[in-house]
Amino acid sequence: MTTTAAQHPVRARIGRWPYQSDVAHVVLLDHHMIPDGNDVEHWLADARDDGARSIRTGALFPPSVPAFAAAGFDVIDTLSLLELDLTRAKHPSAGRRVSTRSLSRLRRRQLDEAADIDRRAFAEPWANDRAALADIVDATPASRARCVRIDGRMVAFAVSGRAGDWGYVQRLAVEPQSRRLGLARLLVVDALGWMRRRGVGRVLVNTATDNHAATALYLSCGFTRRNEQLSILERALDDR
Repeated sequence: MTTTAAQHPVRARIGRWPYQSDVAHVVLLDHHMIPDGNDVEHWLADARDDGARSIRTGALFPPSVPAFAAAGFDVIDTLSLLELDLTRAKHPSAGRRVSTRSLSRLRRRQLDEAADIDRRAFAEPWANDRAALADIVDATPASRARCVRIDGRMVAFAVSGRAGDWGYVQRLAVEPQSRRLGLARLLVVDALGWMRRRGVGRVLVNTATDNHAATALYLSCGFTRRNEQLSILERALDDR
């Protein structure tokens, strides 16, 4: 559900963490709006009312962290944040190992297949299920979801979004046995081309700080590291 704290414009979506039905998941819908203590208490109350045992945030920009930390949340993971200026960057090449003909539209009825890839690509608790992937597709006013099939079987996918003149590489997953074939790069290059055609000026992507392969991919496509990192926080719920 989407909830707005009383008399405050910070909007968030409250759901359940993928594959952990007793963990609430709060995702801020606009990172330019900074929550305060009242917002966080409102979301805590929603999670308690829904019977959750704990609550985790989505990836938070640094200005949003203090309100959660003051309410007893602890950082459980940090993510590197990278940015690309599409107005200046040359369009990267997809390479010669794969063809753009390998790409096809990722339709909603195929999200179960994509979720299976996501779960094999990412260690728990960071994998997305079908519902979480649907939320990612719907997170921005415009989105592009593409997948790669080899011998008729989906082996990789990407979801990207656009909001105004900002673009976001929101999720990219390649099944483990199909890595090092150039599929991730193919999907990133396709997403950047889509954003460029729609007037996007800057693109953001985040990845785990220890995911060196993903970081190297984005750097090779023209992204640069931003100084700040994103944080995911969690708090156990009690009767207070």
